[in-house]
Amino acid sequence: MSFWTGFTTGLASSIDKGLQSAIQKRDGELSAAKKFWMQRDATKREKYEAKKEKEDAEAVAGYKSLLDGFNGDADMAKAAFDSLAASGGGIAGVTDYLSKVRQRTDELGSYDISLDFKDFKAGDTAYTGGEEGLLMPEYQGTQFKAADYGVGSSRLDELFGRTGADTDTARLEKQMNVGFDAQPAAAPAASTGAFGSVDRSRLSAAETYARQKTVEAQQDAKVQRDITAFGTNQARVKALTQQIADQEERAKRGELDAKEQKTYDRNRDELADAERKTELEQKAEMFVLNKQAKKLDITAKELANKKAQEPPQFNDFEEMAVHYAGKLAEEGLTSQQESDYTDLMNNAIEGAKAWNEKTAAKGKAKSPFSPENRTSVFNAAVKKELAPYGLVNDLGLEIATEIEGNEPTYFAGMNRALVALNKQTAALQDSQFNSVIDSAVETLKERVSIYKANPDNNLPDDKQPQSADEAFTPAFTSELEAGDVVRYNTPQGEVSMVWLGTRYYTQPVFETSR
Repeated sequence: MSFWTGFTTGLASSIDKGLQSAIQKRDGELSAAKKFWMQRDATKREKYEAKKEKEDAEAVAGYKSLLDGFNGDADMAKAAFDSLAASGGGIAGVTDYLSKVRQRTDELGSYDISLDFKDFKAGDTAYTGGEEGLLMPEYQGTQFKAADYGVGSSRLDELFGRTGADTDTARLEKQMNVGFDAQPAAAPAASTGAFGSVDRSRLSAAETYARQKTVEAQQDAKVQRDITAFGTNQARVKALTQQIADQEERAKRGELDAKEQKTYDRNRDELADAERKTELEQKAEMFVLNKQAKKLDITAKELANKKAQEPPQFNDFEEMAVHYAGKLAEEGLTSQQESDYTDLMNNAIEGAKAWNEKTAAKGKAKSPFSPENRTSVFNAAVKKELAPYGLVNDLGLEIATEIEGNEPTYFAGMNRALVALNKQTAALQDSQFNSVIDSAVETLKERVSIYKANPDNNLPDDKQPQSADEAFTPAFTSELEAGDVVRYNTPQGEVSMVWLGTRYYTQPVFETSR
């Protein structure tokens, strides 16, 4: 073999290895971009579906109320819905209007919605979409564009002379975007009815009343914060008792008109509510006083005398919240007890928030919940949801042997616990508390992923659905058992879900901002 033959053979081998390396590197770039896009799209789908579920429920409820208000006239109900949505920023415009209608109805005893909508003009066709016509569209996803994920043109394309639709990025985008080039449905050729305007003047009295009540509530809250951490309902008892006494004799003689009688009855109901919560607050006060006095090695009475001379501190509100969180975790609560403890815990959280705002306004550092109390509130939220199923002990700590085999119940319960806990504590704006919740969310996601990855939990391949549409049909879900992992393929990749028995599991979605 001549020198030149050996030289050219070695050169070809070197070029071949370099080319293979370049191809492998390029494949890795495209694969990474594809995987990242699929992960982002799955997250977007999850958030979109949570939003859709919430807004669809509000839209249906709003439409039903309007339909009742227009005595079943679908054209006018839809026209009113569209007018409120257009002027109020979507579904929020409808719900805000109907909320004020309910408030005005409480004051007057009745309210005719139809009188608020003026100058109706019938459309070319009748509205026949019903409730379904108001629902958000199904999730469509976003198209994959390689450049959005840092993948540009390839020198390999230049080397092989590939351009336009033949480049590797163009071919991948075409593969990933199957279905996105479908033509949108044609717009309806004819219009439905519409109102010329919405007259809100009849609601102005309700708005004025609401503003007045808000100011009164703020003033009451300020007085209570300056006096005691435990007496938020005592002032209500005093004020309502006086209002009822003013009308008592006239009520006995039957001299109250319809509106006065309604106010009188409402005040009596509110008095019973305030008296009940006052008793619970007094018990909470003794619980907190005993706990704090024990740490100070003094009696609860001595501590109470001391506290009577000074405004409440952050720890007072904090300990109240811990107490009520524990009460909410007790089994066998009636709906009234659960409602009362929820309201009182919210009051404690709001008191802690107000204390921090007042402290920050003075240029001082805000106070967080102590690690011990954060753990107590967290465990109480978990216990409330999982204890009825025997998945945690009396302290709210998980029992691993009980969770095994009951994962669907555990996933759903932890989801509810974390969503409720975030809603309860969001007002605190406590970064350490938020970190505890966020960490628990990530742990839950990991446990769900591990469960899905176990082949024993997956349906056999021949029983898996062929599409998302099939996966959600009653005919398919009626055959599922709680814990079944369902998988189906989409142009964007595989989707997997855990069936809980009545619905598919979704990751926690926090609607309450921090």
